[in-house]
Amino acid sequence: MRLIRRRVAAAVLSLAGLLLVLVAGAVPARAQVVPFRMTGAGVADFIPLVPGQASPHDAVGTATYLGRYRAEGLVRLDGFTGPTTGSFSSAEPVAFTAANGDVFLVDYQGQVELLSVGDGLFITVWFAEFTPTSGSTGRFAQVVDGSFFMTAITAPFSLESPVMVDYSWSGSGWIEFDRGR
Repeated sequence: MRLIRRRVAAAVLSLAGLLLVLVAGAVPARAQVVPFRMTGAGVADFIPLVPGQASPHDAVGTATYLGRYRAEGLVRLDGFTGPTTGSFSSAEPVAFTAANGDVFLVDYQGQVELLSVGDGLFITVWFAEFTPTSGSTGRFAQVVDGSFFMTAITAPFSLESPVMVDYSWSGSGWIEFDRGR
């Protein structure tokens, strides 16, 4: 009986020691994943209609953790996937600048569709995934990952003169901040 008690006591002590090591060695979470939403409107200098062609675009709007922002980027038509569809990407990271000057840099890639709205006018519908890239500043310097999806729709334009085209957009997803130890 005494031997059984000693073994039980030894097992309990071993288990308690293991539990202490696990609790003491626990590291607080280093990352914080947060929801991210964005809306805005802007102007594309032109709608790229030739693969490899890139067009500057800008936007203003509101976003989670940015508040009011202004953005600048360069959209590139990567190629056609059908008679009225194509793939596109950011030719350089888009810079979203918050009111205090913090900058959030992202790349994107997606699909675009050209739709006739009559009278020789068209709109484009853009769907893309945005992902953070290096070089962000301020509160965004600690962003290590993320993904948010955007849908944008242009105002009607003519294919003969697809310049200075207004668009509006919205998106949602998540971003991850590295919070250190």
